[in-house]
Amino acid sequence: MWMSAAGDMADEQLLSRLLIVRHGESVAMAEGIVGGPRGCRGLTDRGRTQAAALRDRFASGREPEVHVAYSSPLPRARETTDIVLPALGNGPEHGKLEVHLHDDLEEMRLGPADGMTWEAARERFGFIQPMDQPYTPVVEGGESRAGFRHRVAQALNDIAAAHVGKTVFVGCHGGISSAAMAMAFGIAPSHRGVGVVTAVTAITELELLELNGRRLWQVRRFNDAAHLAAVEAA
Repeated sequence: MWMSAAGDMADEQLLSRLLIVRHGESVAMAEGIVGGPRGCRGLTDRGRTQAAALRDRFASGREPEVHVAYSSPLPRARETTDIVLPALGNGPEHGKLEVHLHDDLEEMRLGPADGMTWEAARERFGFIQPMDQPYTPVVEGGESRAGFRHRVAQALNDIAAAHVGKTVFVGCHGGISSAAMAMAFGIAPSHRGVGVVTAVTAITELELLELNGRRLWQVRRFNDAAHLAAVEAA
């Protein structure tokens, strides 16, 4: 229940829930590579261990039951989702969910820099600072901060609208989690405040609510990576 401006209790309806999950440690991360469709080569062994810890967390039954699974098509996100998948689903669908690939869940697209080392790409292309120029592509042929956020917001809203009353697992990237937070809080691309960073395999949970005929996003949790404690201690 929410309190209205007049002090009355207002009814809310949960339309859908998104569990936005960053991938595990990737080969691109470990090697300092721009990991787009050309540069991404999936997870490291450590990344697979992290994803397995997340799978065990869902298997414990202490997370919401997942009805639908989506993933970015990039290998590191798809591999993470596939590792967690056996623990997802409810009732007869447990462990049997199909993964829906969604191109717009990719990390920010950096065009010709994809597959290069970050050092070489910065030297060759001279990336612009997206907080300084949010409407200018970070690199020619790539996306701007504003364009990326718009793409992500549209994708998340479309997924939520397609699965009313469902909990959706979204296997993706740190940039998607950050863009989702900006969407939920209505933060403009030109805002120069402190950015948000998510741990690998962290869960960010958003709910789409209807409140007195108005739809709004609510952040239930951000960057929940409690399952990594045992992994990091090993």
